[in-house]
Amino acid sequence: MTKKETKDNNSIPIENNTVIELFEQLNPEHIPFEKRIFTNRNLRMRKTQLIGFDMDYTLALYHDTIEHLAVELTLSALIEDRGYPEKIRSLRYDPTFAIRGVVIDKRLGNLLKMNHHRHIVRAFHGTRIMEKKERLQAYRNERIRMSAQRYTLVDTLFAVPEAWLYANLIEVFETQSERSLGSDQYQRIYQDIRETVDRIHADGSLKQRIRSDLGNYIEQDPKLANALHRLRSAGKRLFLMTNSYGPYTIDVMDHLLEDINPGYPSWQHYFDIIIVGAKKPSFFTHRTAFLQLDEHGEPTTHPVNAFERGVMYQGGNIREFERLAGASGDQILYVGDNLYGDILRSKKSSNWRTVMVVPEMERELALRTELADQFNRRDELEAHREQLDSELQHQQVLLRSLVDITENQAQDFNPTELKAFQHAMDVTRSTIKRLQRAHKRCISEVTSLTERLESAFNENWGMLFKAWDEHSIFGGQVEDYACMYTSRVSNLEHYSPWRYFRTPRDLMPHEHQAPKQRE
Repeated sequence: MTKKETKDNNSIPIENNTVIELFEQLNPEHIPFEKRIFTNRNLRMRKTQLIGFDMDYTLALYHDTIEHLAVELTLSALIEDRGYPEKIRSLRYDPTFAIRGVVIDKRLGNLLKMNHHRHIVRAFHGTRIMEKKERLQAYRNERIRMSAQRYTLVDTLFAVPEAWLYANLIEVFETQSERSLGSDQYQRIYQDIRETVDRIHADGSLKQRIRSDLGNYIEQDPKLANALHRLRSAGKRLFLMTNSYGPYTIDVMDHLLEDINPGYPSWQHYFDIIIVGAKKPSFFTHRTAFLQLDEHGEPTTHPVNAFERGVMYQGGNIREFERLAGASGDQILYVGDNLYGDILRSKKSSNWRTVMVVPEMERELALRTELADQFNRRDELEAHREQLDSELQHQQVLLRSLVDITENQAQDFNPTELKAFQHAMDVTRSTIKRLQRAHKRCISEVTSLTERLESAFNENWGMLFKAWDEHSIFGGQVEDYACMYTSRVSNLEHYSPWRYFRTPRDLMPHEHQAPKQRE
């Protein structure tokens, strides 16, 4: 097939894979479920001129070895710098203990899972699960406000090990003292962990270990380079914007992209603009100036009056970025993993469109495919329960009517008729008992099946995006703030760079239950 060309507002050339892209536009169902992009708000890729990417947990996906390393360094620093007992060094990190979306209650020392309406569906005190009665006693009269300093949402993968550290340190100290700690102690433990984690990031000790063995900590996605190449071939300009600083960024991006595509002599050639040390989310709210970096990733004093290809910049702010980049608002699409720093803050401070990368959903989507029969069975049971509810209500109304007739209007009927009414009441009571037994069995089976499904995803917390039948607080925020979401950047290669991403029709409950047209 010869290369063809089409014209739109940007005169974008179409490559030889036009037919494949057209097929993708019309039939995306061939894409594996765990590789798909999911849409919360319609997005026309044709209008997008500039596409930006975060690096950590976005372009660079980390193995859980980085979590083990962060825990090891944090425990050592707590012992050596803050006087924590030596015995905590023997704690062994469990990467399955916590998930994103867990809320830390710093006043009571609890980890909570909430739905989008702030209703708590599961809770741990330390590493011990709290029974429903205990959970209700602690929070029945509490209105959960996530803006309160008492609560912290674990909304990044970097923060997941911190939840494990918090729970396990509480367990150690309460086992040692054989009593609960006080509110100030719970808050002190959290603060010690946070400050220590910040220090090992700031002083370079964590990243130095990673740089010494990048392959052990960072996944090298073989399809990433092609995904970026396809966007560039479609006429899109790309930029990198990360909070990591120059030297670390150079090493990581070398590891991800160097010597993969012969058309790109270095990783810098994939990007039109490269910004490190961006300090998101303050990038979107402050007026920090850009600094130009040298080839080693170190700041210089050169004034920044224009962005140059192959040059790295540090710091900056959104207003100056849009001016120098020559694009603004919904012409810019930003891809990141940090719910607050990348997605929520950019949405509140600009009209940038957003894609959230959620690496852990790849496993969840694969599990949903594997367990599809069980999910379908639960849907069938839920539908059956609704039918039983409806039939029970009908029979109960019938019984009340029969009782009312026999008790208040008996004088209007002869003995034979009253006997018939009595027989009808007996049959109705029997039917109600039968329906109640069936209803109880149905609820029991739904509950049991739901618990098994939840445990298949995570034994402690269940599914990432769900809290029983509702969105989890994390799932709700992804829906509210991310235009689209997917498991990794390279999933973009499965879609046309000109695709019109459409959200499923958003129905309210009354629309789901609207009456059908009568024939």
